[in-house]
Amino acid sequence: MSRIVQKFGGTSLADPAARTMLAEKVRKARTAGDEIVLVVSAMGRNGDPYATDTLLALLNEFKGGADGLINDLMVSCGEVISACVIAALLNSKGVGAVPLTAYTAGIRAEGPFGDASPTVVDASLIRTILDEGKVPVVAGFQGIDARGRVITLGRGGSDTSAVAIGAALGADFVDIYKDVPGVAKADPRLVKGVPFMKFLDYDSMFRLANHGARVLHDKSALLAKESGLKMRVRSTFDDDEGTLIGPKGSGEAVPAFLGLATTPEPGDKIRITAVFAAGAGAGERGVALARETAMNMNSDVTQRPSDDPDAAVFSCSRDKAASVAATLFKALN
Repeated sequence: MSRIVQKFGGTSLADPAARTMLAEKVRKARTAGDEIVLVVSAMGRNGDPYATDTLLALLNEFKGGADGLINDLMVSCGEVISACVIAALLNSKGVGAVPLTAYTAGIRAEGPFGDASPTVVDASLIRTILDEGKVPVVAGFQGIDARGRVITLGRGGSDTSAVAIGAALGADFVDIYKDVPGVAKADPRLVKGVPFMKFLDYDSMFRLANHGARVLHDKSALLAKESGLKMRVRSTFDDDEGTLIGPKGSGEAVPAFLGLATTPEPGDKIRITAVFAAGAGAGERGVALARETAMNMNSDVTQRPSDDPDAAVFSCSRDKAASVAATLFKALN
């Protein structure tokens, strides 16, 4: 028997079909004898009724009226709605489930509104629910500060919620379910046929996420490293093992070229960062090759400064991003 924290992101909750697959994964794990804790994000993406950006848009007409407290309390509603919906779904299928907010789950956090970090998790109620044979369904992305206020953990922060809970419970794994089968070496929407990695160490995963790879919240990788907790990035829509995130030496060797991270920028631009394994000269050689490749393209590629010596940063127009990313990936991989 394993104790597993399963976190499901917005696209894994967006429609009835996806939610049914979520429930089936929980049922299979429970049938296998595993104890399951769920952590859920808000349902869907911008434009969907309860997505984070949709909720924030309700405040936009009141210019200057919403401070950090109001924004955080507003967006926390999306995860609470998800927790209630998923708990009701599981109960309807004969799997006992209990929805929990950050307050009832005992998640304490500190830091600025919109970018706090979890500090302590009092998991006593979660353990009680598990002992009763039920599934705790926890609203991710949020914590409670010293004044009892709801405070959020930054975009993607439900990943960090899951790791914090997993560390408090001594979980065997934290499984992060996405709409992709693991961590890819580039955005699959830009680079066709890009491979997904079987293993990444904590520091490499943090660096990719910190440079813009949105498959995992960067804080979650550091928190997992601190607690020694193994993570798996998996797909809601298949049963593959996905990408294991763990300490060096617990999986395949870390490649010299970790991958390309892409981030939208103002003015219809895309930032593309080539990230290399830290140290051992891999970064220096890779950065030089990336710069040479980028500068030889017939495109509007601009080299950008980087505080990371093992990363090369470029900017290009959105309509050229796929071509630039594919050319860089072919040269560096």
